[in-house]
Amino acid sequence: MTDLLLKGGEVIDPSQDIRAKLDVAVTDGIISAVAPDLDPSGAARVINVDGNIVIPGMIDLHTHVYEGVNQNGINPDLAGIRSGVTTVLDAGSAGCYTFGGFPNYVVPNAKTNIFCMLHISRVGLAYQPDTSRREDIDLEETVSVIKANRPLIQGVKIRAVGPGVPSMGVEMVRLAKQAATEGGVRLMVHIGDRSIAGGDGTEPTITRKLLPLLDKGDIITHLFSGNPGRIIDSDGKVIREIIEAQNRGVFLDTAHGRQNFSFDVAKAALDQGVQPRSISTDMTPPGRMNTVHSMTEMLARFMALGFSLEDVIRMTTANPAQALGMEDTLGSLAVGRPADISVLKEETGDWLFHDTEGNTLHGDKALVPVVTVKDGEPYSPDWGPRPWGWLPDSAS
Repeated sequence: MTDLLLKGGEVIDPSQDIRAKLDVAVTDGIISAVAPDLDPSGAARVINVDGNIVIPGMIDLHTHVYEGVNQNGINPDLAGIRSGVTTVLDAGSAGCYTFGGFPNYVVPNAKTNIFCMLHISRVGLAYQPDTSRREDIDLEETVSVIKANRPLIQGVKIRAVGPGVPSMGVEMVRLAKQAATEGGVRLMVHIGDRSIAGGDGTEPTITRKLLPLLDKGDIITHLFSGNPGRIIDSDGKVIREIIEAQNRGVFLDTAHGRQNFSFDVAKAALDQGVQPRSISTDMTPPGRMNTVHSMTEMLARFMALGFSLEDVIRMTTANPAQALGMEDTLGSLAVGRPADISVLKEETGDWLFHDTEGNTLHGDKALVPVVTVKDGEPYSPDWGPRPWGWLPDSAS
């Protein structure tokens, strides 16, 4: 017997080049059929999703879900299944000295699928500034914790910002890359340094020096940051190192966050050939309330920047699954896969989006979560991040 039948939705699955009105059946937590007009009589539960979009479970490649340990850790299910997202990657909330709570307390108490990056700072983000000097990095213990906690730990994270930049320079990134290499994982690098005064692009940063250190599969996050160390130089030109990194397969993640997204940088970079691979939130409690709001709002912002609906779905499903090396299990509605499914509704209106630089952008499409299916179990979204729910600010 079919446990769950999603009936009448428009299935969009970029991993299989599918866009059609299809039903999705789930049996024992696995997708058992994707086809038109499936018979509902044999289903234990039928959810009518007519008028909605049915997509693979969304994956957020940049969150902070170490709730109760780090000040800005958000509940993983609030960032996940209650927001239309089935898998989250924590981007370095824990370091090797503070990691223990993740497998013991965070993961077992969440319905959302969780993976994480291990911060190169030994205390992660439990203390700020996280990386100020060489003594903040315990290379041997970092590698040991990675090896003992695969596949929960998917990589090493470094924030190439703050006092560690003048004290260690690009050596801090070399150490993080060494830890990732010895641990057999990828490296994620945060660019865009708000700690540097000014911001006209002429201050010394290490972005251009660190990019050549990254290999295929490593991840740059905060791609469209407007802060010093951004990928646009003072003349408005994309730095050649980011194009070279893109060409050799470095994965480009956008991660909006509270302080790291500029519409002007995004427009200039897109016009000059930069191709972001994923849309992510950098979700924290203040981010949800003030700047990011939701993954679905991030999709709408990228549609306002000129991306198609299929593009933004690919950038939150198939592409991040590939970034994690999990394209065989995540990011697809293929029969036989775990039943991780996001059901969204597309709304038309006059919406106003805000970046973290004080700029605005108009868009006519918005998306809201309707139901999230994780391992075959359906979950309703919460109320949403705004007083009126999930929709963005109205421009009228």
